[in-house]
Amino acid sequence: MGRFRFRPVYEAVCEVTVGGRVLVAYAGHRKVIRLADPVAREDVAVLSGPRTWVRALCEVRADGRPLLASGGRDGVVRLLDLDGGGARVADLRGHRGWVNALCTVEVAGRELLASAGRDRVLRLWDPVDGRLVRAVDTGRGRGWIFALTSVRTGGRTLLAAGHGTGSVTVWDAESGEPEVELTGHRGFVWTLCEVPGDKVPDDEGSDGEVSGVEASGGEASGVEGALLASAGRDGLIRLWDLQGRREVRAFTSGTGPVFALCRADVGGRTLLVAGGDGPGTAVWDPATGERAASLGLDLAGLISGHGWVRGACQVRPAEGPPLIVTAGYDDGPRVWDVTKEIT
Repeated sequence: MGRFRFRPVYEAVCEVTVGGRVLVAYAGHRKVIRLADPVAREDVAVLSGPRTWVRALCEVRADGRPLLASGGRDGVVRLLDLDGGGARVADLRGHRGWVNALCTVEVAGRELLASAGRDRVLRLWDPVDGRLVRAVDTGRGRGWIFALTSVRTGGRTLLAAGHGTGSVTVWDAESGEPEVELTGHRGFVWTLCEVPGDKVPDDEGSDGEVSGVEASGGEASGVEGALLASAGRDGLIRLWDLQGRREVRAFTSGTGPVFALCRADVGGRTLLVAGGDGPGTAVWDPATGERAASLGLDLAGLISGHGWVRGACQVRPAEGPPLIVTAGYDDGPRVWDVTKEIT
């Protein structure tokens, strides 16, 4: 059983593939990255490559080879060779201050790595040669960038960034041109996630705003394509239709400030896992805004402080159902089979 800490032990968690084996990588202020088997619930390797406080992790492929990207306090994005024992492949330099967020994004048929953080600049890197492809300054008035995700909608790939002032800016990944600015959150937007939108109806009570374009109305039957989910300090989860340029639903997470979002695919449904300043990590149905399950409300979770979650991801083992991995203030991540948690 872990001990409670006054700062998050682990802030970053992501699915990785090592030698064809599906694992989870997790890291934080301890300056190393741990690889674990989520099915066996045990660590399998420790990578010492970062040597700095890690706030973001992301797997990216370079010519089919899996690499692990890490970013954190020193502003350097490091690429580690997962099949090569975690050997450092490249140091991507250019950011000033913390790198808070990483994600992959497809541009012109290539998988690139996006990074952002304290300096408010979105940078796109080619993982094959470490070349900087594009840098986009998102502007001083929006504050630090805390979250990134790509969203595929309307045949295009968009790149969304969550800011410290509560706005979400969306950019065309191929051109680097601004697409839309989404406002409505109060306080920082710490986490973003792509979710399917075909079964999510519009919520007439939502109060988010869309800047730079005219908000359009929507059909109650659902939304075509993917949606963007955003959350942060105000504890609200907002769902945005980027193709229609409108908010379609907003609901209270029930976990206080939200620091982690990820999708959970359960029995043909796509649910949304929201972790933050507990108690517990909530599993929500984005189509209804109803809470489907609560994770970490057992005695072990309450004593260890696991209700204070800072990272979450879905992992798909070769056999068995998808699993959710959450990490935060206690001494290790926890693994959940959401199917068994839904009541």
